[in-house]
Parts: sequence; C-alpha cells; structure tokens
Amino acid sequence: MSALRELSVSELNEVSGGCGRYNYQFGISNGINFGCNAASYASYYSTQLGAYSGYLAGVYNVFADLAQSASKSVIAADIKNIASYVQLGAQIGAQSATNGLAIYKSVVSAISTSIANGGTKITFPPAVG
Repeated sequence: MSALRELSVSELNEVSGGCGRYNYQFGISNGINFGCNAASYASYYSTQLGAYSGYLAGVYNVFADLAQSASKSVIAADIKNIASYVQLGAQIGAQSATNGLAIYKSVVSAISTSIANGGTKITFPPAVG
C-alpha cells in the first residue's frame, strides 16, 4: 500500500466536481460548490443577504411593537411575518448580485429613520435604491 499524500489542486477539482479551494494554512476547504463561476458566489451571497435583511426587518418590527406596548396579537402577527420577510428578501436578493446589498442598505436606512421618528414599524421591502 502506498503512503497517503495531499491531493494537488487539479486532483481535488477532479474528485470534488471542480473549483475546490485550497488553503495552505488549513488544508482543504470545501464549502458550497458553485462550480467555477464567480457570479454564482455573488448570487448566493446576495440571496443570503436579502434573506438576512428580511429577518432584520421582521425582528425590528417585533421590538418596535414591544417598545410601543402593542397587544399580544399584534406581536404574534409580527413574529409570523418574519418568515415571509425572510423568504421575500431571499427572492429579491436572488434577482441580481447587487440586490442583496441594496435591500440590506435600505432596511438599515429604514430602521435608522424609524428610530429617529420614535421607533415606528418599518415596511418590508423598503424602497430599494
């Protein structure tokens, strides 16, 4: 039996389906395999950022209503909305590689404006752009 050895980058790409990453400090780093297309990375992270933006908006609305002493039914509705905001944010983020960042910036801006105006709830999705 031959001794074990590290795979070369080309061998790693062959057995992993392509575009494996190699980190010389930590060895093989296999994450999500996007193939060799850098645009796939951007699309994936834009989708994730869009989903996080929806989560951020939803959680902010829960706390805004808690701060305003809203009824339990209003708070419950806010909590239910978080999942739909996450889904909608992911859909918006997936439309282009820049949409995720744009919607995130819009949510942060809407939250800042809301805080300046006494902590009112924000709409989701806010105006992007």
